[in-house]
Amino acid sequence: MQKFLAFLLFFSATQIVFANNVQLGTPVLNASNELVFTISWDNSWHTASAPHNWDGVYLFVKYRNCASTNAWSHAQLSMSASAHSVQAPLMIDPYKLSDGKGLIVRRSSSGSGSISNDTVKLKLVSPGLGSSYDFQVFAIEMVMVPRGAFYVGDGLSSYTITDGASSNPFYISSDGAITRSTTAGCIYCNSASTTLPGSIGATFPVGYDSMYVMKYELSQSQYVSFLNTLSSDQATNRTLLVNASRVNVSGTWPNYTTTFPHRAMAYLSWQDLSAYLDWAALRPMTELEFEKICRGPNYPVTGEYAWGTNTINDCNTVSNDGMATEKNTSLPAAGTGIANFNSDYIVGPMRSGFAAGPATDRLQSGASYYGVMEMSGNVAELCINIYDASGRSFTPTNGDGYLTGSPTPGYADASTWPSTVTGTAGTTFRGGGSTETYGYLRVSDRTVYIDGSSNGRFNNRGGRGIR
Repeated sequence: MQKFLAFLLFFSATQIVFANNVQLGTPVLNASNELVFTISWDNSWHTASAPHNWDGVYLFVKYRNCASTNAWSHAQLSMSASAHSVQAPLMIDPYKLSDGKGLIVRRSSSGSGSISNDTVKLKLVSPGLGSSYDFQVFAIEMVMVPRGAFYVGDGLSSYTITDGASSNPFYISSDGAITRSTTAGCIYCNSASTTLPGSIGATFPVGYDSMYVMKYELSQSQYVSFLNTLSSDQATNRTLLVNASRVNVSGTWPNYTTTFPHRAMAYLSWQDLSAYLDWAALRPMTELEFEKICRGPNYPVTGEYAWGTNTINDCNTVSNDGMATEKNTSLPAAGTGIANFNSDYIVGPMRSGFAAGPATDRLQSGASYYGVMEMSGNVAELCINIYDASGRSFTPTNGDGYLTGSPTPGYADASTWPSTVTGTAGTTFRGGGSTETYGYLRVSDRTVYIDGSSNGRFNNRGGRGIR
């Protein structure tokens, strides 16, 4: 007999209500080897006007034999969009289906509103029919960032990227290699010999191409859910039991829990984040993609933050602290964005999407141009740098759903990602966190052009992934 588990990444131990209201019904395997379940989420959108994008939900499946207590395996889905189905107004996005590791459902045309109990059918390639399995279906809210040109650098921020030796921002107008030089039309930055010592290769994801990015930073519930699907030795290397700085991870494998499921996860090392992304068949973002996600195609505002202005308000007062409705209690002044930073009153992460509400605008919610949340503040975004050769040699390969086994269990096994087992070469962090001052939160700030922390775990670091 097969058992079926609906297991969402925004998780509550007492009821099926989630911080961002993505809900899945209990999946059932039919005679065609399809997992059938319902999906609901609030405030879905697809806009034909700027920023010409949409939100969606990334779905992937883990399974194991009913009699097993071992690690969960990653299910292989059909690579044909037509093999899967979903009710209107949704569609199966054919984007990045070629690995069969997961897929994205989103609105098929312009519109907005809530999605309520739409039926989804996922065609499984493996496992096949004939054995008894437990299944877990995972869901992550995503935002589409369209293909197109954009600027990096703002002329002010520390070690900001420039167009040649000028103070002007650099314009990325295509995929492909980018030459480092003081010549106009080439990428450079102040103190370039130190912070940008080499050119960027043709396979490096510079941000021109389209991508789906996680709408929110990796949450504490997402992370403990990840830990509970690993083997015991894998989980040991990915677990830090902590009850500090607004983060809680407790328990023992395979029953880790958190009392703050809706808050962003902090205390993540580069190895922790890269392992999660590999397991979820996502990939890390680069620091150039970070700027694209924040700014979109707009010309940079000097010293701007993710919401597009250079004025900022610190979130210092909180209501419903620790709950699914945790939020700031006062709106920022007109023209001013809001972020969790500076350690004045809050030391540690807030709820993912804490400032957004039905009546808030981009500044009041602290959103990026494309509607991605907390790109400035809350937790710093671990990402791939353009500083050293191991960063610049990164290629945008999604994870395969599996981590390393013995003798070094629990690490990402993606061969084109940097520092997956030890060290921090090729990595940096952007956007600042709850303990940093305002300068770190600027879109173009490269104060930390390389993460020299020796893969430690800190209370201001987290991240998100791309597909």
